[in-house]
Amino acid sequence: MDYLLVLKARLNEVSLESAKRPISFEEAKDWIFNTNRDSFYELSMNTFEEGYRGTDWSAIRRFNKFYPDSTFNNVSYQSAIDFRNTLLKQGNKPSGVDSYIRSLKSLWNKLSDKPNPFKGVVTKIPDTIKTIASEDDLVKLTQADFPFNNGFSGFYHYRNYWLLMFYLGGIDPEVLSKLRYDRHLVNGRIIFNRDKGRSKTSCNNVIPEQALAILETYKDASFPFFVPIYEATNYRTFSGNFSRRMRELSRKLQLSVELRPKSARYTFIDRAQQLLIDERITAQIVGHKRKTTTSIYTNDFPLEFQDKAHLSIINV
Repeated sequence: MDYLLVLKARLNEVSLESAKRPISFEEAKDWIFNTNRDSFYELSMNTFEEGYRGTDWSAIRRFNKFYPDSTFNNVSYQSAIDFRNTLLKQGNKPSGVDSYIRSLKSLWNKLSDKPNPFKGVVTKIPDTIKTIASEDDLVKLTQADFPFNNGFSGFYHYRNYWLLMFYLGGIDPEVLSKLRYDRHLVNGRIIFNRDKGRSKTSCNNVIPEQALAILETYKDASFPFFVPIYEATNYRTFSGNFSRRMRELSRKLQLSVELRPKSARYTFIDRAQQLLIDERITAQIVGHKRKTTTSIYTNDFPLEFQDKAHLSIINV
């Protein structure tokens, strides 16, 4: 339990309240040390750095909508079960629900020594077949001639987004949508944090020539983003359309599988395995947190080894 974080949050609350009205010493003491009044939501939000929008942030906000007045005394195991079941009934993916539960369990452990209501809440995740592009599929994607259209959607753009995610190291669609020249481009490389689950892993990847060629078609001094996904007013709607249109594109090109946006990442990792590339190097590129015992005692691989592996994976 991180008492310093809790104490800091409570002191901040007292400071803000005292600016509105006089607070006695006894009330301030009760405010700081009375755990019965601690809001699970408020204390969790106070632990995040400014601008953080990762899974922990999303999970506690979602739980707060389900249980607005949650404290460390009134959240029960049944509350956690009901929250999980509600998310599943709403059509959320089991893997996403499981990620939220694990985030909430972690936040609770960090902020309270009371029994964790999220402990033991299991979300059954069915086995899924990951769609992976074959060598021929990649050739068809690169050679397909789609007419250019203005905006950020359409076969021309979706194909380019997919190839960029593959070329740049199997990055996630969310990462691609946020990449900026003024923040993430450093000495010809992209440097970013992959905040997926609770990994928050830093990536430092080479930008291959294939990616540079596509990026050049979008480069515009009037906006700093790599691609125009930022024009989408609702990312969730864009994500759904991206997935649907990639399946349509796959059928149109008669690919071996119906690709999804995430398939770019799966394909990158699968090709690394087929090439017998050390999985620790692959993890370093794609932003997987390495959990092996060996990785605890080893440093990152030199960038020259990482880049050599990266370029061999995307070579078609």
